[in-house]
Amino acid sequence: MIIEYIAAIALAGVLMLGMAGPTFSANGEGREETALLGTKVTLSQAISTAEQQTGGKAFDAGVDVDHGKPRVIVETNGPKGVQTVIVDAESGQIIGGHAGGEAD
Repeated sequence: MIIEYIAAIALAGVLMLGMAGPTFSANGEGREETALLGTKVTLSQAISTAEQQTGGKAFDAGVDVDHGKPRVIVETNGPKGVQTVIVDAESGQIIGGHAGGEAD
């Protein structure tokens, strides 16, 4: 009886989570998971670009939306230490970066 009750609660929680779709902030920026949809650059391509630029190996990468434009922020570690590279997800071009971790 208790096991059926716990299973029913777990199932209800899963169903409720499944109904929750992507959320958008007041300024129209979507969630990170959907930011690369429709762009020409994949996460893997952006990571490769950052690694080539810095000569290092990526250890962290994520998607961010800045002023409605998706970008990929990649952190690498290599000969010059930790570097952050920002790649425009639409063009694949490097649009920024700095030494050290992400400054957010």
